[in-house]
Amino acid sequence: MSEKKMCLRDTIVPKSDQLNYDDVADVALTVTVVGLAAGSNEQPVIVNLKNEDGEPLRDYKPCKSMRRVLIAAWGDKGVDWLGKKMTLVGDDTVKFGGVCVGGIRISHVSGIDKPLHIMLTTTRSKRSAYVVDVIKDDEQPIDEPSDVSELPL
Repeated sequence: MSEKKMCLRDTIVPKSDQLNYDDVADVALTVTVVGLAAGSNEQPVIVNLKNEDGEPLRDYKPCKSMRRVLIAAWGDKGVDWLGKKMTLVGDDTVKFGGVCVGGIRISHVSGIDKPLHIMLTTTRSKRSAYVVDVIKDDEQPIDEPSDVSELPL
């Protein structure tokens, strides 16, 4: 029996129409926004992406807190988001229904000239500071995410 070199990572990719926590759990992903579409009531924004090599990726459907981050960074007009970059990281502390399921957070964005500091709701009665760092136009993709253990929902 001959042995072939094969990448087993491809065998565990989730079958989904969108990016999932598993896609960014172990590695940060720097992407470019190439389109936007309206989604459902539960996920009203669909962000079309390309990776750093220009290859299309599955869509990103940001949660409400991450939509607030993107609006704070790039404004509320979708056309202004086109061509902008963001780095997506996995946060294993994200809860759904009281259970830690993991989620996607935005750690860096282009189009800002200094780190963005905003307050995001973490629970119904609590808000926490959230910081998004700058991706400069000539900057290489982010290899390692910053500490995401304290990021809010």
